[in-house]
Amino acid sequence: MQRSALILAGGKGTRLGEQEKALLTFKDKTLLEKAVDVLQLVVDEVIVSVRDRKQQEIFSRFVKDVVFSCDKYQGRGPLAGILEGMRAASGNYVFVVACDMPFLQPDVIGLLFKEAEGHGAAVPTWRDGRKEPLHAVYNREQLIPVVERSILMDDHRVMAAVSQLHDIRSISVDMIRLVDRELVSFANINTPIDLEQMIKKGV
Repeated sequence: MQRSALILAGGKGTRLGEQEKALLTFKDKTLLEKAVDVLQLVVDEVIVSVRDRKQQEIFSRFVKDVVFSCDKYQGRGPLAGILEGMRAASGNYVFVVACDMPFLQPDVIGLLFKEAEGHGAAVPTWRDGRKEPLHAVYNREQLIPVVERSILMDDHRVMAAVSQLHDIRSISVDMIRLVDRELVSFANINTPIDLEQMIKKGV
């Protein structure tokens, strides 16, 4: 099974004062570089979703051996990036992740690919039912049409599209704890304070 990974990096970082979130530095590397380094250990190709060619030009200075995909639909949030990234992917199973998760764990990603095989998706799920759709593996052929439908219906919620998939595997965080005891995989950065706390915490 060929594996692809899609990093969603096209956001405008509004809660970070319009900074490029993917280029924030963490332990001497940008978040984008850190994500690519981990993903290249476990997948056959890495796709970086960007909002336009200008952003692609900037990001290409930091990462090599990746495929870039540009949003066709503007102002549609992560769904626009997911759609074009899925269209660019070679593998039929694609790990989709936000660019603001600095502690990606290869073992967790490998587990999700294993659990997704033969299904529409493998999505981490918390005990209260909350899901992590931007740290999950999807069947590309199944996801593309539901994302297209959601965009055309002007519903830009990621879960609105994901919930239309057939046969979603909900992977409990308890299972994930077996390979990521502290569940650091799901830590993300939304504000400068988040970044400061992550730097202090580290892994």
